[in-house]
Amino acid sequence: MYKLDAVLDRECGMALKTALESLTQRLGPADNRTPRQRRADALKEMVIHALDGGSLPRRNGARPHLAVHTTAEGLKGELADGTPISGKTVQRLACDCAMHRVVMAESMVIDVGRSKRTAEPAQWRALKARHRTCAAPGCERPLGWTNAHHLEFWAHGGETNAHRLVPLCYFHHRLVHEGGWQVVMAGNRVEFIPPESPVMFRRRWGEWRKAA
Repeated sequence: MYKLDAVLDRECGMALKTALESLTQRLGPADNRTPRQRRADALKEMVIHALDGGSLPRRNGARPHLAVHTTAEGLKGELADGTPISGKTVQRLACDCAMHRVVMAESMVIDVGRSKRTAEPAQWRALKARHRTCAAPGCERPLGWTNAHHLEFWAHGGETNAHRLVPLCYFHHRLVHEGGWQVVMAGNRVEFIPPESPVMFRRRWGEWRKAA
């Protein structure tokens, strides 16, 4: 985790507060985050949106971006600074990103392939024709603040086909990959299925245990 502690002038503080408040409303019936969690997620959305927009100054000839290193199996990964992240987070980031193939032998890089996006511009145009906001029920996050989600996880062999992609905001995309929710197509309607709740039974002395 990263902890931020900042002292800002009044103008900067009010600008940040106003920007955060525009992104902290609840996003549909599945959103049970606390106000503090919604503010933290809003700050992340703002930063990711700025990175994806490509408007920040270049560093070493490249636009600033979030880099993740992972294996072909995608079982684990790490950020560019070596911070480890889970395989489920790698799956979510792989849904809509630019990927580079790097071939290594005995810790030496022997080949670097060209970057390739998992969701191409033409496929995004098809998504825009079907959706105006995040596809999650009750979510009004605009399409420009979403990522293309593979209904069959890309890391599990799901094809990048416009008919099998849905736009999801950061919160709902994380619910699917890290929260155990499922997204299914019912005709032309997108349905979100929550993870199964464990069946509980009560023992004689009052404690609760999961059923076998």
